[in-house]
Amino acid sequence: MTVRQRKDTGKWISDISYNGERIVTTLKLARTKKQAEQAEAVIMTKLFQRAYGLEPKPDQLFENFVIETFLPYSEANKKSFVSDISICKVLVKAFKGKKLRQIDSQAIEVFKQQFLSTPTKQGNIRSLATVNNHLRVLSKILSLAVDGDLIPSNPCFRVKKFRPNNRRLRVLSEKEEGKLFSNLNGNDLLSRIVLVALHSGLRRGEIFSLRWEDLDFSRNRIVVRKTKSSTERFVPMNATIREILFSIHQSTGFVFPSPRTGGKLFDLKKSFRKAVDDAGIRNFRFHDLRHTFATRLADEGVDVIVLQKILGHSDVRTTMIYTHASNAAMHQAVEKLNGKNEHFCNGFATEI
Repeated sequence: MTVRQRKDTGKWISDISYNGERIVTTLKLARTKKQAEQAEAVIMTKLFQRAYGLEPKPDQLFENFVIETFLPYSEANKKSFVSDISICKVLVKAFKGKKLRQIDSQAIEVFKQQFLSTPTKQGNIRSLATVNNHLRVLSKILSLAVDGDLIPSNPCFRVKKFRPNNRRLRVLSEKEEGKLFSNLNGNDLLSRIVLVALHSGLRRGEIFSLRWEDLDFSRNRIVVRKTKSSTERFVPMNATIREILFSIHQSTGFVFPSPRTGGKLFDLKKSFRKAVDDAGIRNFRFHDLRHTFATRLADEGVDVIVLQKILGHSDVRTTMIYTHASNAAMHQAVEKLNGKNEHFCNGFATEI
């Protein structure tokens, strides 16, 4: 291994014998012998890495990695695959043309701020929770890239997520419920699904995953297998749910199959949103049907531990928000004290 300077051009040359092969390289940027030796050392390092399989893998385009690696992983391992597809469309658009190694914490911070400030298609302000969900998926994509030795570390770890207020608790009033079902006329599938949600508290994904073998009519209960916590639970059937389920023709293995494919139903967002908008109901999402179910049970005095088991919460503190949700229930509680201190009230009135 040696470096030498050409007499005719003055350029420094690296002249290396490696594995029976002579490798001669012109070091165009080297101006001194020391710089030439440093450049030659880099060349030798690369030859060493190649010989022992240590050479860094070629950088990949972000969008190619998402399509070829992340989405197949998500489909095989995540319950949120359908949601991941939508999120990945946003991420691919934001980082289109960038290599994985070009996506650093600064680029992610710029995306976070720009995505938050961009209104939704409906012109609404984007929620902090939505931005955080996109950051979580991006972080998982980049973690897979780290596992594949494509990038040295995950830059998402240096980007702070927003701290959203997760105490949103929208409950459907009886008047709103009547308007909603008036606008569901003619859509039997959606009407049945909404009723099941209101009378069972099942999540949308849990309802879509229900199969006929999950219905235990002899014990009046639903076996929920596809749960958020991956733990099987049992939800009681009331008379309304039994009537709904008995009215359904068993055409496929799913209780609520897709009208187009006969397989699993994945989304009813557009038809549900249309019914809600046509009914003039504001700020209401499908998941709020679950909030409505839980709040109504809490208002009826159902024990918080029983409610926790029905809803499938791993932490009772999550269930506790429903016991504090109803102003009507709190007023009814304090009204029970009326008449307990009549002598005080009468005396106070006399003094006035």
